Amino acid sequence: MYEDSLIIPELMPWLMLLVASSGIFVWRFLGVVLSSKVEKDSFFAKWINSIAFAMTTALMTRIIIFPTGALAETQLIERIIPFLIGVVIFLLFSKKPIVGLAAGVVSFSFAIYVV
Repeated sequence: MYEDSLIIPELMPWLMLLVASSGIFVWRFLGVVLSSKVEKDSFFAKWINSIAFAMTTALMTRIIIFPTGALAETQLIERIIPFLIGVVIFLLFSKKPIVGLAAGVVSFSFAIYVV
């Protein structure tokens, strides 16, 4: 398959990793460079922030409602209740993410252990 290739087959995964990483880091670098030119309270900054929150919310919803892998073997209620507990604890404790995350993980572990 790789007889006519100029690239050594053993190096192909590393080359693909390098190409994928460079694609990611180019956009991150451009974000850092261009972010200094965007005002924090501008419409564009608010729009970008809204898109970021929407993507995060969509990802969390997808993980909770349509899980894959080992999480798919749990019941929906076993995922929703700990998530809601984590959100409530997050809101009650000065919006510290680690407290809400810990509460969600502990309540999910407890739900899995009990059921």
